[in-house]
Amino acid sequence: MNTLPALRVRIEGVVTSFRYPHFIQGVQPTFDFPPPATLYGHVCSALGDLVPPQSFRLGLHFTYTSRFRDYEHTHLVGAVVKLSPFEREVLFQPRLTLYLDRPEWAEAFRHPRHVAVLGRSQDLMTYCDVLVANLEWSTSSYVEHTLIPLADAARLGSYTALRLPTWITPERHAHWGDYAAVGMPQVWTSESWIDTTAPSWRGLPRAVNWLGIAS
Repeated sequence: MNTLPALRVRIEGVVTSFRYPHFIQGVQPTFDFPPPATLYGHVCSALGDLVPPQSFRLGLHFTYTSRFRDYEHTHLVGAVVKLSPFEREVLFQPRLTLYLDRPEWAEAFRHPRHVAVLGRSQDLMTYCDVLVANLEWSTSSYVEHTLIPLADAARLGSYTALRLPTWITPERHAHWGDYAAVGMPQVWTSESWIDTTAPSWRGLPRAVNWLGIAS
């Protein structure tokens, strides 16, 4: 049986918000999933180093309990500092299972170099479980609450197409990618790696779909 060692990190928090780019005023919506750029930054924070985006792949399973709007201010600095009020969408009780194809990074997540956050700088997270899981190869599986490259979306029954930042350079230049966001569980019509310890659905194991941060 083919197996693949992978780092699996379970992350929980109270709230988070993944900002839509280009929104300046009004209600600030949130993505339903952490963009790859957010996850790339999260990994670099745990490692304490800006690793090349080509150096790893990731997979994810992300859920939250509910969403609501919070009230915030933007400080407009000019001749006089002004406050600009707005509402931001926030996700309550986020739960992320993050898979990385770098099992040797386990100790970095057990002893992260920086405070664990996901989304905004104030959205503190807790690493509930860090271990090396042996993924198995399977010809049948299901997918749910994850991101998949949009090029593979033909294998899905339903999805939402998203254009998301994949990583941002130190000079603040954003790279973008196209993804299919999958919500409720559905059959995955392709061979894939599976996590046999994850909950099954209709007798099918849950797939782990790898995303490359950069080619």
